[in-house]
Amino acid sequence: MRIGATTAREIINETCIAIWEVLSPIYLMTNPTPEKWRNISEKFEELWNYPNVCGSVDGKHIRIQQPYHGGSAYYNYKNYNSIVLQAVVDAEGNFLFVDVGEAGRHSDGGVFATSNFGKNFIEQTLNLPKPRKIDPAKEIEFPYVFLADSAYSLNKNMMKPFARSSLTSDKKKIYNYRHSRARRIVECAFGMMSKKFHILQRSMLVHPDFATIITLACCVLHNMIRKKEGIINDVHSEMINVEECDVSREPTRARASRNAYQVRENFVDYFVSPIGSVSWQEYMARL
Repeated sequence: MRIGATTAREIINETCIAIWEVLSPIYLMTNPTPEKWRNISEKFEELWNYPNVCGSVDGKHIRIQQPYHGGSAYYNYKNYNSIVLQAVVDAEGNFLFVDVGEAGRHSDGGVFATSNFGKNFIEQTLNLPKPRKIDPAKEIEFPYVFLADSAYSLNKNMMKPFARSSLTSDKKKIYNYRHSRARRIVECAFGMMSKKFHILQRSMLVHPDFATIITLACCVLHNMIRKKEGIINDVHSEMINVEECDVSREPTRARASRNAYQVRENFVDYFVSPIGSVSWQEYMARL
């Protein structure tokens, strides 16, 4: 007997919901603790040479058909209809937190502010570890941070690169390289997931709510597969396909606090210090 289209969609929807409900408590971060964040940050420093990083943050537009009576609500800056996947990723390309479903016309910074993770970040309820010294020669304590691109707001716990117009010194260019090198792991995660689940490579011909639960299921299945089979070589291979930056994105113009600017300047100085520099950074920063 042939299964009708409606019935088939109901089965897929129920399956994706079951996958999310059963696997997300196992393969996504729940009840974050300082110790969990420290373990993540140690891996960031080991693999990407950026200390005190708890995750890389970014958004991905999931292409969908224009919803009936949807107007321009889902039409994004890339000129297609989408919902937004907002994710926080660890150093090995695993999703820590995901929020899906905001209409594509919203900016990544705006989506972040209304996401569950964003609210916890703003309210400072993520249980981040206390700041620590990372350079024995200096008394400066560095907070634990997340890394984001220019679409997000600079915060003492959220580092973003310097704008191109602000690259007035070599050490700022070096910082941008070091920042980009660690931050791009989130784009690698998006790329690896899309290669596993081809439905993410084309427009989903379903309602946004249905596309949301499909995307959530893909995220948690991505984590399960990486936990069982993933190796760091997969990340290095995907990194080749990731562009250094997306120049089409509109940078946020929100003003940051003096403390946030100072934290970033402290990282700038650390990355050009004897203990914090790496041998290849000047070449990679094109100095």
